[in-house]
Amino acid sequence: MTDTFPRQNARTQRFTLGVPRSFQISPDGDRIVFLRSKGGSDPVTCLWLLDAATAVEHLIADPAELGVAGDGPDAAEKARRERSREQAAGIVAFGCDADVRLAVFGLAGQVYAADLTAAAAGSGDGHGDGAGHGASGVREVPVLAPAADPRPDPAGRQVAYVCDGALRVTDLASGEDRAIAAPGDAPEISFGLAEFLAAEEMGRGRGYWWAPDSAALLVARVDESPVQRWHIADPSNPGRPPAVVRYP
Repeated sequence: MTDTFPRQNARTQRFTLGVPRSFQISPDGDRIVFLRSKGGSDPVTCLWLLDAATAVEHLIADPAELGVAGDGPDAAEKARRERSREQAAGIVAFGCDADVRLAVFGLAGQVYAADLTAAAAGSGDGHGDGAGHGASGVREVPVLAPAADPRPDPAGRQVAYVCDGALRVTDLASGEDRAIAAPGDAPEISFGLAEFLAAEEMGRGRGYWWAPDSAALLVARVDESPVQRWHIADPSNPGRPPAVVRYP
């Protein structure tokens, strides 16, 4: 069968697979962290580190090695990806501390942390072919699931994330987890995630921000109770209850 342009365009998701993106550069210029899948037709995005001094790439985290390559996101993360027009699977976002020594990302409702300095000091010898393996320096952070949009504080000692409408913070050393802002018994209220209008109309995909000294958080509180509810049925499954969506 002829490999036509439409087929190539579809297989590569408009020629975006395998392209590096979402760069984070350390203040000293030694480490460059980014996202990229392993090939032009591989939809699973991995976390990579480029050692600027040696020009060696290190594979920090591969969802397949973590055992969650095929697991889909939870409802909150799925909505966040849809609003950001994210089509790839795997690690589609990450956050770093101020010195870019720690990277934090979410996968299938879980939170993972990677020591970037340990990976850069490792024996990986890959030059873009995935031979410089990481994953051994990646650990799962004990948080409540499903967790969405995890981000470390600038000091690299705490991780904030959103679960069930509440913004929570976990201490990486002690494992202590606490709610910073929670909706209580009000399911139409949420903290820490961008609402529909912010993401779709204002171009804001985040709902909380760490202070530079890690001592405070700026958090968006969203109340959707005044928003009209729409009931969307599935024509292919008429017996299934319709989905209730608050759509302004």
